[in-house]
Amino acid sequence: MDKPKILIVDDDSDVVETIGKYLERNLECSVYRAEDGRKAFEHIEKEVFDLAILDVKMPGISGIDVLKRLKAAHPKAHALMISAWDSQQVALTAIKEGATDYIVKPSGMEVIFPKVKAILEKLGRFFPKIHPKKP
Repeated sequence: MDKPKILIVDDDSDVVETIGKYLERNLECSVYRAEDGRKAFEHIEKEVFDLAILDVKMPGISGIDVLKRLKAAHPKAHALMISAWDSQQVALTAIKEGATDYIVKPSGMEVIFPKVKAILEKLGRFFPKIHPKKP
């Protein structure tokens, strides 16, 4: 099975780890982490991602800039933008640049995971981990 590749980019390392660990526990997937746009660019140059989860506002290189680079390198990649900005203008800009969806922070995995699942199902690449039931 060719596992889906997911890139998570956020300048808050707790957000990156929380999302990354949750996805790794619940999906057959490869998760790549970046805490800034520069590191995200490095990943994008080396790997082809099915999905990127990108924070909009980061110091230096913004999530929108990462989205543009992602879509230029891999036009079929999907992106979920996450931001504390509950701004219709920012959301519209993200969608215009190719984002699949926009999520307002703070949002837990009960909001993020169904969107990840829907995207991976659409791609035919949703492989949930089967957790054995405890006796």
